[in-house]
Amino acid sequence: MAVYRPWLSVKATPVYWVPTVASPATAALDAVYNYVDTQADRFVEELRAFVRQPSRTGYLDELRVAAEYVSTLGRAAGWSAEVIDVDELAPIVLLERPAPPGRPTVLLYSHYDVISPEPVHEWTYPPFSAELVNGRIFGRGATDAKANVLALVKGIESLVAVRGEAPCGVKLILDGEEERGSSNLPAFVDGWRDRITADAALSFDGGIDASGVPKIGLGTSGMLYVELDVRGAKKELHSGGARLYLNPAWRLTWALASIKGPDERVLIDGFYESIVPPTEQDRELMAAMPWNDERQLAEAGLPGFLTGVRGLAAVERLLFQPGLAICGVSSGFTGDGPKAVIPSRAMAKLEFRIVPDQTPEGVLEQLRSHLDRLGFVDVEVRTLATVETAKTSPDAGIVNAAREAARELYGEPMLKPTEEYAGRQGAWLGTRLGIPGVQTGVGPPGHRGHATDEFVTVEHYVKGIKFAAGILDRFGDSR
Repeated sequence: MAVYRPWLSVKATPVYWVPTVASPATAALDAVYNYVDTQADRFVEELRAFVRQPSRTGYLDELRVAAEYVSTLGRAAGWSAEVIDVDELAPIVLLERPAPPGRPTVLLYSHYDVISPEPVHEWTYPPFSAELVNGRIFGRGATDAKANVLALVKGIESLVAVRGEAPCGVKLILDGEEERGSSNLPAFVDGWRDRITADAALSFDGGIDASGVPKIGLGTSGMLYVELDVRGAKKELHSGGARLYLNPAWRLTWALASIKGPDERVLIDGFYESIVPPTEQDRELMAAMPWNDERQLAEAGLPGFLTGVRGLAAVERLLFQPGLAICGVSSGFTGDGPKAVIPSRAMAKLEFRIVPDQTPEGVLEQLRSHLDRLGFVDVEVRTLATVETAKTSPDAGIVNAAREAARELYGEPMLKPTEEYAGRQGAWLGTRLGIPGVQTGVGPPGHRGHATDEFVTVEHYVKGIKFAAGILDRFGDSR
């Protein structure tokens, strides 16, 4: 049966406009914000055209077309643009505007790939149609992350249109593999380091907090994602032989039980030794976060948190203590009714969520040593993904710029000393390059990223453009 793919009938054409440049002036941000308001209809149509351009992660032919599309958008807005093939995966698009004399440069980051929209039949509107209904633009990637991409591009465009020049230099990395883990981003950062030198890093992705203010993340967790694989007989055997033959499912079960105890402690020797506890500044920021136990538990549909923690203790456990999740297990017969077999293979996917100063390489070595020491040499360990931890000082200039810009437009933002997720965005880029880095986003709460009927509101998108302009303006004046 043919699969309905309505986006294939939508031809996306770049919508762009070459700004007229005003004479140099030190116009206040109010003038920039007013300009954004006057151009809001055009900015919205440019976003809708961008959403209509399919860019499903992993679909390389589609992503190459999308990369050329966003490079065209960048050039039209006055940036230089280059589509860079790092390897056989989706290319990275690098947009640049040089810094005015004596001004700093910000390395910006977002991504143009999107999660595939299946199940398409559950969407109210076709996922790449960018329907505008009651102030909402519906479409895959509307918030994650195409509104965030254009907030950065249009923020700079608006500053230049009003003042004649940008307040700082900008270099924008647009990732085509973010939704699959940004596996070629480290190679790009290391190989093109001379091209992306900057004074700070800033990423836009996702949305604001449910309280209506931006989340400004000063760090990220790291991650080691592995697959454990145990093999037995060359084919399934009758379970009558269970008294004689190795059962991979039991071997895997015993190996898993040796790694983590019922008290949630990881039992691997040395696992906790390199962990850095939160600083007093970190604790102050955690205490100021609008955390609500009941709301979090209601959303999860659970009666309580692991180990019984609540309040600030729950926040600290979430942000500053490592975790280990079994993400999936597969083995043997799982259909209806009985089938008397010994499986020939058993596999489990594990994710170690790590914190400073743990490293993916270090945890992998500890895991292998642990299994070998306990006699599980037959358990194969395959690494599927890694991300390093990252951390930025709350006193960094880019943090202050983001905080002040948010305070003016939204109210006091939520500063998170680090994030529970693992991602290669602003803080990661900063740590990799030895500069401060933060991440934030401009989409609405509940924007349904990765789900059906993803959307962004016109209000949040337009305000997001002002937010980007405000951050860059303040950072440009920071020295």
